[in-house]
Amino acid sequence: MASANELHEKIKEYASFISQTLQPQLQTAVDARDATDADISEYTQLRNKLQYLENEIKSDLSSSSTGESTQSSAKKCKPLEALVDISHGTVYCRAVIPNPRTVYVDVGLGFMVEFTLQEAIGFIDKKLKYLDEVSKHRASVAEGIARDVEDALELLEELGAEIPDRDTA
Repeated sequence: MASANELHEKIKEYASFISQTLQPQLQTAVDARDATDADISEYTQLRNKLQYLENEIKSDLSSSSTGESTQSSAKKCKPLEALVDISHGTVYCRAVIPNPRTVYVDVGLGFMVEFTLQEAIGFIDKKLKYLDEVSKHRASVAEGIARDVEDALELLEELGAEIPDRDTA
């Protein structure tokens, strides 16, 4: 069988594999999953805000229609004042949106697309469905790597348990 020196070498080899390969892979997988979950949260907040804005516009139009045709009152949508995030939640500026019926949505890769409120909500629903699948996949990858780490640690324990048995024999 294996000598104590060979077992010590195997233990070092497995410990090195765990610390230099598996743990960084696990951290990368967890970070990717967390980033996807943050995107899901951000898109969910955006969808809720757009739905609120759409309801506000509808209620303004229904309360302001004083015999005007709905088409001419739709063109006279009142401007919206808002605080706009210009630095990832650390710096905001006041903005006036002249036509809150259209919004620009970041669709990825640095592209912004102009949507009506309904189109934006539809896009966000599809994006959320996609991100949910990505999150599930990334979570399963992280769980697989975590199982690999656990298995490697169990193997280390078994190898460590064999060393005293060999020394006493």
